[in-house]
Amino acid sequence: MGKLWTWIFAATLLAATPGFADNTKTAKWGQVEGWRIAVDRSVGNGCFASQQYEDGTSIRIGFDLQKKSIYFMLGNATWKSLEAGKIYQMRFVFDDQRSFNGELTGLRLGDVVFLDHSDVSLDFAKAFMERSVMRVFYQGTRITSLSLKNTYAAVTEVANCQRELTGGITNSSGSSDPFANPDGKRDPFAR
Repeated sequence: MGKLWTWIFAATLLAATPGFADNTKTAKWGQVEGWRIAVDRSVGNGCFASQQYEDGTSIRIGFDLQKKSIYFMLGNATWKSLEAGKIYQMRFVFDDQRSFNGELTGLRLGDVVFLDHSDVSLDFAKAFMERSVMRVFYQGTRITSLSLKNTYAAVTEVANCQRELTGGITNSSGSSDPFANPDGKRDPFAR
């Protein structure tokens, strides 16, 4: 599974196409087992999965095609003391088996400041997909414990979304405009 997962992410990131100048739009791609799958123009039409939990905590994992990286975001509207631009030392523990330490930066999205890591490792993404529970610690204190139920299906669909969007840069007529003749590719921003 490890080599296959690495190949899926690497192939998807390498196939990236340039992003749009409009940084304000996301488009729904689908729903998988309670996870929202969408496309974000502000990261080069990168696909992502997101979910909000009962305690108000939201997570998002996806591709930033402009940076050719995988990002992870975590937030909760009750964490009002988070500051945009500030760096927070965090620890993530998956099923009490794997742990990752990292610096996450406060990033304002709307009215909420999220914790953002703009370049998570493939090992982190794999643990996120394969484990059952993620515990998050700040300054040695657990701030949340989240079920990772259906993360494998969600992240697999993120990879499928990205492959469909970036699978080919030219269409059958040879044009570099994929919307001139989409060859069955889906435009998530079309209404």
